[in-house]
Amino acid sequence: MSVTCNELDVLLPEFLDGKLTPDQESAAAEHLATCDACALEINELEGVTRLYKEFGALKLPDDARARIIAALNLQNR
Repeated sequence: MSVTCNELDVLLPEFLDGKLTPDQESAAAEHLATCDACALEINELEGVTRLYKEFGALKLPDDARARIIAALNLQNR
């Protein structure tokens, strides 16, 4: 079994939670070993997850969500 970048995107939540089947886990690991873009994305998501677990939910200013989304949209151009 192999996965594409798009298929791995769908599997990301379960991958990060350790809830993939053994076949899916193996295919995801194989893909991550050969795809720098997906490996970078996983590393970033794991970092965010670690920070969230360490600090928990923080109260952000009311406009923070809109500013974060705007910043992310600028990066994706």
